[in-house]
Amino acid sequence: MLFSTALRILPGSVVAFVGGGGKTTAMFCLADEFVRAGGKVITTTTTRIFAAQSRLAPVHVQSLAALQIALQTSPHVLITGEVKWQEGKAYGLAPEEVDNLRSLPGVQAVLVEADGSRTRPFKAPADHEPVIPASTTLVVIVVGIDALGQALTAEHVHRPERVARLFPGEVVSPEMIAAVLAHPAGGRKNVPAGARCVALINKVETESQRRAADHLSTLLLSRPGIDGVAIGAVAHLNNPILDYTEHR
Repeated sequence: MLFSTALRILPGSVVAFVGGGGKTTAMFCLADEFVRAGGKVITTTTTRIFAAQSRLAPVHVQSLAALQIALQTSPHVLITGEVKWQEGKAYGLAPEEVDNLRSLPGVQAVLVEADGSRTRPFKAPADHEPVIPASTTLVVIVVGIDALGQALTAEHVHRPERVARLFPGEVVSPEMIAAVLAHPAGGRKNVPAGARCVALINKVETESQRRAADHLSTLLLSRPGIDGVAIGAVAHLNNPILDYTEHR
């Protein structure tokens, strides 16, 4: 199924992506769905993204004035702050600036990458993150299924010492992922009051990964604060979500 359908993302939504394991891909997958449905969407970040990833958007601007002009002809525009090509990074907007984007004429959704993971599939946030705008209506906590069974080290996990504070262990287990993603100092950190909170188990490609994802989904849905769990591989734009279950 489509990402936007599974998560019931309505026009006027501000969707923040946190965690690891494919946030940027998930954000651009969702943007593509809005465009294919005839909508207009803005993508952005409140932290930073790899400068090369800015090329995934059809139009990339660095000011509100340029954004307003670009939206007249392009249904999808990425706005960031300064791009430092020598560092390979595009810097983000202040969360207050993001709050103002949803009021631009014709914009159906604002999609925000709200933290970083250094390409690792699993993480716990630092003190300064995530940077989630107050206007956010949905927070998507992303984790890659490929984190399962890996050693709890920096090679496989972003900030493993922070993960260990929330759930001690030496190997990434389903129980560890569920505990960290649902923890108010983990995946649910800084979620605005009233925003829905959904977990995305990403990179699910094989039958064994699907079975592992189903088990992880059950664990997540047993914890407070998780409103739903999506299972899929958002790199597959035509069929990114295999299953979606809401908390009952």
